[in-house]
Amino acid sequence: MNNSEKVKQAKESFERILDNKKYAGIIKDDSHLEVLLSLADGARNRKILDIGTGTGYLAFPLAERFPTADVSGIDIAENVIEKNNAVVAEKGISNLTFQAFDGLTYPFSAESFDLIVTRYAFHHFPDVSDAVRQMQELLVKGGRVLVSDPVRNEKDGNGIIDRFMQVKKDGHIQFYSFKELDELFLSHGFAKEKQVVTEMKFPFAQGEEYLSLYENITEEERMLYDIAKENGIVWVRYIEVGNTVFVKQGAQ
Repeated sequence: MNNSEKVKQAKESFERILDNKKYAGIIKDDSHLEVLLSLADGARNRKILDIGTGTGYLAFPLAERFPTADVSGIDIAENVIEKNNAVVAEKGISNLTFQAFDGLTYPFSAESFDLIVTRYAFHHFPDVSDAVRQMQELLVKGGRVLVSDPVRNEKDGNGIIDRFMQVKKDGHIQFYSFKELDELFLSHGFAKEKQVVTEMKFPFAQGEEYLSLYENITEEERMLYDIAKENGIVWVRYIEVGNTVFVKQGAQ
């Protein structure tokens, strides 16, 4: 499957689920949202980009928290982008816009942003090296990237968590370990500024593939993420979430 096909798979899935109340409930977390808004805080937040914005879960609060900044949200799910823009118009929000993109090339010119954020989307990026390269180009010198994404346990050498995630066929590529994420950004001209580690849990839809995977992994592998079966549903009851700020190197 090439990168365009991976994006297409993700788009078809998220066009269906982003407005689903059950899905929205799983990813909603007020305390985590406040962590991200605090990490995003900065005097130079004049232009902010939210990659993989979805329903604008982070973009709308960013626009409210930083009223003098221009916030742009982009996503591959065109239907939800239309709905977001309708909400912007209805509420008269002057510093927020949304647009669809192809999932591969960010539709902005160099040095367009002071801050780039992405929440629970990084594991869907089909080419993370190219994505980080583009982020580096889009940022002004001294600009920051805030990446919030579940983290693969470094002891998970068999990619157990990714095998569970890929059953959903929603364009999941992989989760990255803390070390892998750091190395990726540092190799593209960033320095690590700060990090806050949170945690989350989530269920998988009831289905034979999940149950089969659960039965065919070891107890040690289950313990890495506290994977359990409850009433026929497989749960990941503990996975760390890295909320990390990287800074583009160069003069302020």
